[in-house]
Amino acid sequence: MISLLDLEAITARLEPRFGKGAHRWVPKLPGRVAAIAQEWGLTVGAEFKSGNSSVVLRCDHASGPAILKLSPDSYAVREETEMLRQFAPSGRVPAVLAADRGAVLLEAVHPGALVEKLATPPTPEEYAAFLTDLHSSGDPDSAPRKLVDWLEVLFSSAAKRGADLTSSRALRDELLAEPTEDVLLHGDLHLGNVLTSDRKGLVAIDPMACVGDPCFDAVDYVLEGLDRAEMLRRRDALAAAAGVDAGRLDAWCRVTAPIGATHVSNPGHSAELAAFGRGEY
Repeated sequence: MISLLDLEAITARLEPRFGKGAHRWVPKLPGRVAAIAQEWGLTVGAEFKSGNSSVVLRCDHASGPAILKLSPDSYAVREETEMLRQFAPSGRVPAVLAADRGAVLLEAVHPGALVEKLATPPTPEEYAAFLTDLHSSGDPDSAPRKLVDWLEVLFSSAAKRGADLTSSRALRDELLAEPTEDVLLHGDLHLGNVLTSDRKGLVAIDPMACVGDPCFDAVDYVLEGLDRAEMLRRRDALAAAAGVDAGRLDAWCRVTAPIGATHVSNPGHSAELAAFGRGEY
């Protein structure tokens, strides 16, 4: 299966992120995968759908089904590996089975359905338990960045897509000025980064870890409600189930809603997110 990698398609997918670096890295990929497979005792299978920063392959390992992830960005892979190990005591992330420069082997999550694709989303109680477990593990001092710095990255990207962030920036500053408990945050907990597991319940993947207010990791569950009533229902129920301040969760939702409004493809959902960000409800 290694020889069946579509190197042309992989190059086209990675080029927007890595430029000429993708053209240097991709031709070496089959040899790299073959060497890792021999070293780690893997039977490599089909390529798994992934984004524009990595190549992800299904494989079999002595411990069972696994996922091999490789990227030209070895620093990002190392950071992800370290943060998954930080979150490991929570039982809410895939186990790291092996790691090397630019590559990491993770246990496969079964059934591994994306929560954003589920016909029935997790209940607020289920999601609150997931967040509580995740935030109860890991050393905040190990975080590679602060929440304020990660927000600047998100704001910068959203501004290029036309987001109005005037209110978001002001409200962010108010929230950050208030003392609160800091935890190790996943940092990018949209529901495409949350999978279903028959052993672990909800499982988080692809952390962009940072240190900050635990409410921040809760906002996507709220904002991925498709209409106003569902967003408000999720906000209030999740705050109660997780034991977090509902006003603070609402404020973080209003900070990030304009960012989400530039991402979603559903025009009605985008309009609702923009209205949430403007404080219309």
